Amino acid sequence: MKTEEKHSETARRFPAAVLAVLLVLITGAAARAQQFAELDAARVHQIAGMLTAQPSGFAVPCSNRAAWTAKASLLQSSIAEAEQALTMPLPPFDPDGYLAFTKTGDRSPMERNLHQREDQLVPLVLAECVEYKGRFLPRIAEVMDSLVAQPSWTLSAHDAQLVNFHGTRYYVDLNAADMGDTFAQTLYLLGDKIPADTRTRLNAGMEKHIFGPMRQSYLKGGDPEDHNGNWWLHGDMNWNAVCVKGVTGAALAMLPDVNDRAMFVAAAEHYIQHYNRSFGSDGYDTEGLGYWNYGFSHFIELRENLFRATAGKLDLLADEKMQHVAMFGLQFPMLPDNSAPYGDAGRMPRADEHLVAMIDRIFQIPAEPLAVKSTGMQHVGLTSISFDLFPVQGDQLPTPESVRSHALQTYYSDMGVLVSRPAPGQNFAVTIKAGGNTTHSHNDIGSFVIGMGSVQPVGDPGGPGFYNAATFGPHRLDFKLMNSFGHPVPEIGGQFQLDASKVKVSVPAHAFSDAADSITIDMTNAYSIPELKQVKRTLVHSRVGQGSIAITDEFDIAHADEIIESIPTHGTWEKVDANTVLIKFSGEQVRAVVTAPVPVTFTETKVDEYKNPFTRIEVHVPLAASGKVTVTYTPVK
Repeated sequence: MKTEEKHSETARRFPAAVLAVLLVLITGAAARAQQFAELDAARVHQIAGMLTAQPSGFAVPCSNRAAWTAKASLLQSSIAEAEQALTMPLPPFDPDGYLAFTKTGDRSPMERNLHQREDQLVPLVLAECVEYKGRFLPRIAEVMDSLVAQPSWTLSAHDAQLVNFHGTRYYVDLNAADMGDTFAQTLYLLGDKIPADTRTRLNAGMEKHIFGPMRQSYLKGGDPEDHNGNWWLHGDMNWNAVCVKGVTGAALAMLPDVNDRAMFVAAAEHYIQHYNRSFGSDGYDTEGLGYWNYGFSHFIELRENLFRATAGKLDLLADEKMQHVAMFGLQFPMLPDNSAPYGDAGRMPRADEHLVAMIDRIFQIPAEPLAVKSTGMQHVGLTSISFDLFPVQGDQLPTPESVRSHALQTYYSDMGVLVSRPAPGQNFAVTIKAGGNTTHSHNDIGSFVIGMGSVQPVGDPGGPGFYNAATFGPHRLDFKLMNSFGHPVPEIGGQFQLDASKVKVSVPAHAFSDAADSITIDMTNAYSIPELKQVKRTLVHSRVGQGSIAITDEFDIAHADEIIESIPTHGTWEKVDANTVLIKFSGEQVRAVVTAPVPVTFTETKVDEYKNPFTRIEVHVPLAASGKVTVTYTPVK
């Protein structure tokens, strides 16, 4: 009997709470060998008393015709998508596409094939729930059967050793968690309308790919670096929220034993704390806005599911810190829909409208308080759409005091990140960061970006337009897009910044007022240069007139050295005079004036990596001794 089958049989014979007690007792000695049995058996038992006798998912089953007929007008696009799917054969699983990543590092063939198959399921299910005539059921069963039969439910990029593909071992990744959650929600909505053979195959697949591997991690444990392949349980990053949400949602919707479900809920409550630790106490997301969209949307869905399943007795947003995190995407923009693209966030990230709408509703945020607002329901996963259609009742919280209309600045003191906005009638803003470098980090201590309207003419170029094997490999920081070469930070004597995730920086001074904001960042530790005694960067954003932004770098260095001030832009530039350049991008113009103790020269380097091409304007400053270099940016009408 295979390991997962043995575990599945054990789970059927013993309630999860009893298993938890037994395992805590018998693994006491093993705990000294760093094995885990982390769940509190008493808490599992307590949660079991909060749950209903039968499993359930979001929304109401599609057999409730009155409820779904009332939502039909919102789902007409899903019917059109489902009808389109019926006109084409379902693409088969492509094993060669899956193996391409292992052979070449290219993940796109597998993911393209997966989306051609997997993306059909949600519109098909929604269309059937609206019509409820059986028109889409055969295709739903075909898609589910085909997906369940895949040798691996994980992305090929997350199965480099091919243990899932070859059936050597199964573990959960981002895709497996989402797919399992979608399967479970589909089964909850359509029930016995799904053919019995398909339901049987689905139950077996969920045990093999989701529930079995997770029980092994929850009950048996393993090395913290691996956790039976589910390493993300101890990951302080977005993976944790995405995977915890998926496996917990699937368990709540499918597992018949209330004690079994209680174990998954207790595990979610316990392990989601690792995701929570990825944020500053003030709510700053160290992974950047793009990953706030991704990870926190799953956190919110997990919160809603646990709140619903326990009738409000378990609320992940009772934590004040996570309430601050909920406000991040609403308070991080420096202008409407214009936010700094730090880390791997990509160019011009914006807060996800669907997530903003969920947060608006939960926190009862007034109509016009913040820079980002939703324009309506966005169709994403089946769980989130179900939440939109049938919101959880009684889940609302008071509007946080930090929500203010037209706030001139937001300062994340834990990480030294300042968002400085324009005064009314102006169109010039800036965001600058000291630290906050963890997962998806770039070497960008002191990086800034200037916003004008809906564009960013100057500053941090943002992250990669796609991922491949090298993106997160040992040579990740060799790319100019990720190391400090491509960021608006100084190059000192040919030396670039160190790995920012290992650098401790400080903010010795900051001051904010209606007239101006200023912040000073000590960047000395970002460089490994013996002769460098100190380098400090001070930003002053003045709101006088049309506004100006001055960046001053003060160098205390033991001998003469060339400083290169980097000014990245996605636009074009021209030299105006010996100390001035004009930068043009997407209809906006910025003048940059350099003030230095010696004559300066300008050059450029074109960088084109990961589908994010930009120009690095280089200001060469041959310092003879310690000194200051200031670049002052002003908008040009």
